[in-house]
Amino acid sequence: MSPIKRIVKATWMRGGTSKCWVFERSALQIPGFTVDEVLLRLFGSPDPRQIDGVGGGSSTTSKAVILSPSNEPGIDVDYTFAQVGIEQAVVDWGSNCGNCSAVIAPYALDQGWVSAVNGEVSVNIRNTNTGQVLHERIAAPATDLPANTYIPGVPFPGEAVEIGFVNPAGGTTGKLLPTGEPRTTLSIGSSQDETAQTVTAALLDAGAPLVIINATDAQLNNLDFASWPTESLTELDRLDQIRRAGAVAMGLATDAQSAQRAIPKLAIVTASEANSDCDFNVMMLSMGAPHPALAITGSVGLTLAARTEGSVIDALLTKPITEKLRLQSPAGVIETWHRDIAGDEVVGTTRTARLLAQATLSFDPVEGSESVPASMQLNSDLVEFDEPLITEVDDAEQPDPAPHKRRTVFASVAIFAALGLGATLLGGGLLNPPATTTDGDYAGETLEVVIPLAEGGGTDTWARFIGQELIHEIPGVPGFAPVNESGGEGITGSNRFASSANDNGTELLVSTATTVVPWVLGRDVVRYSFDKLEPIMVNGTGGVIYGRTDAGINSVKDLVDRDKPLVFGGIAATGLDLTTLVAFDLLDADISSTFGFEGRGPVNLALQRGEVDIDYTTTSSYDSAVRPIAEDGSAKVLMSFGQLNDKGEIVRDPNFPDVPTVVEAYEKIHGQAPEGEKLEAYRTLLGLTYTYQKGLWAPHDAPAESIDLLRESAHELSENKEFNDRAEDILGGYPIVADDQLAERVKEAYTVSEETKSYVTNLLKDSYEIEIH
Repeated sequence: MSPIKRIVKATWMRGGTSKCWVFERSALQIPGFTVDEVLLRLFGSPDPRQIDGVGGGSSTTSKAVILSPSNEPGIDVDYTFAQVGIEQAVVDWGSNCGNCSAVIAPYALDQGWVSAVNGEVSVNIRNTNTGQVLHERIAAPATDLPANTYIPGVPFPGEAVEIGFVNPAGGTTGKLLPTGEPRTTLSIGSSQDETAQTVTAALLDAGAPLVIINATDAQLNNLDFASWPTESLTELDRLDQIRRAGAVAMGLATDAQSAQRAIPKLAIVTASEANSDCDFNVMMLSMGAPHPALAITGSVGLTLAARTEGSVIDALLTKPITEKLRLQSPAGVIETWHRDIAGDEVVGTTRTARLLAQATLSFDPVEGSESVPASMQLNSDLVEFDEPLITEVDDAEQPDPAPHKRRTVFASVAIFAALGLGATLLGGGLLNPPATTTDGDYAGETLEVVIPLAEGGGTDTWARFIGQELIHEIPGVPGFAPVNESGGEGITGSNRFASSANDNGTELLVSTATTVVPWVLGRDVVRYSFDKLEPIMVNGTGGVIYGRTDAGINSVKDLVDRDKPLVFGGIAATGLDLTTLVAFDLLDADISSTFGFEGRGPVNLALQRGEVDIDYTTTSSYDSAVRPIAEDGSAKVLMSFGQLNDKGEIVRDPNFPDVPTVVEAYEKIHGQAPEGEKLEAYRTLLGLTYTYQKGLWAPHDAPAESIDLLRESAHELSENKEFNDRAEDILGGYPIVADDQLAERVKEAYTVSEETKSYVTNLLKDSYEIEIH
């Protein structure tokens, strides 16, 4: 197929808290190409940054709304939503986006598909993805009056759009209450385990399946509601157990392990404050992380839960429910309403929409696109699908969707009476005038923290916790915007930061061992350099090396002069395992290695089965993974990695004060202190991957005033006793370092000599047959 160029007309709009490209259905019908192929090329996918397309590199900005006038009696517009993959060449057609739905009525009016009647525009919509019928109302346009409606999560006003979901109950399970009861008792933990617990939850299917629990069961009671997004981070594993148990009880999964990550959603509720005009407070979790706002479908389910007698929310209410309900989320107040219209139950809320741009997009198929991978060859009959599916796409960051399945919609149609529409101020306000970071105050700014790894992991949890806490120490209390730019084992996001980060002090990069080691190794794909960034704070961790006693390991001397090498289980020699490999080489231990394990947990289990002989664990996993087998005598803790003190000396880890360091182990084995290139390489890697494992960095060209202010704020945070008490589980007992000597200490730790680089490169090549490129 020869290269061609086509022009595709599109409209760029903000709907609620999402941005989407709006296409008329006919515009995407290009001969020789599926709609999936057209969307992927227009959005610039697959590519984490979507640099060659109109996608924004995040789930909230890689969305398409496809519209056409409907032939269905009583329906004005057929609406299909597409979540365009970012790093994968896939398009997900299996869900709806309630926020993007807000653009439909304004667009339909602008195109002349509907007309105003008595100063209002009424639009009946069929979502072809899920079968949900929507009814939208907007005021007739008045060009002399500016848009004046605000919603939480959007700092500017927009055109108010009232969105009603018609008969939303039971869309997935067939019933509002899948268990038949307003409250269900869930069990988490093993039934034979003394720590097994029961939790009372409301399980509802409305808009999207929901598991709703109170603050006490979430262990967030007696805490200020504003602190929930931070305080809940230490409870995420337990909260996910509750959510998965709810999935089983609702019939959405056969067991907890098979429950989907996104469905059902979990909501935590508590009574509103005495002086509040809200009905209750709620925080939702999305994709395993606290969500600052509420998805539209989530608010629909919560609204019906409040009207269900005996539910968890019903028990919290202190005043009778009226037509309108006010929900306080961490991001602000969301107002919903519940009405009976011509015998139909309709639940809705107000969103805002705004036209951003009208454009002609260039569709340039790549040479050889006839050989597109099978994952891109998806049938996109955008009107007819097979059966109602499930949910709205949430506004939290999500992984790229799996390929869609063709589905058919059979929607019932309702005729609606007029719905009142008012422009309601729900939260937020006009942005402050342009701010500066050089005046000793961050008021009006937003601190963006780039996390180069995926959501939900240890680094992501650390960064979100630290960021939420840090902004309250910075004068002016800026906003906080964590941004996950995952890909390439953390290299992709770090490279992007190095090349295009905002250098005014409002954008910081998170580092961890995963991104430090490739830099140490000098991999060709690495474009960032820590000696060209400014450290704001660093935080460490620790760990121990332990062995299986049945393999004849009872002391460090059992690591040498063996008839048969001990087997070490690893993940990858070029990751965090590298520090352990250098330690083995320093000790002259008789070790053979097998790599490819998916994590330290699987290695630990393999050691207990006798498949590997020696392993290591970080401090955070010691109590659960190593302590039990050390206490029963099946494993022996041999040494800790140690820590670097402020003089660069290797000292004992404060979390393992009775365990000798690697250096002490060497002295016990060989009768003298170590020296030479191996020791220097180990010292370097210890600092980079343990003592200063995680950090926040600013661009080198950021104003000195902003760097000093951020460091001072981080130092004040490190000395805040209340913070350190809250942070114990997250930081693992290792302090934040942000004192006056930070820059000097980090510069020394992050200065990797050519001798060390050469030694590590040769070790990997000679001992593990790994060539660094």
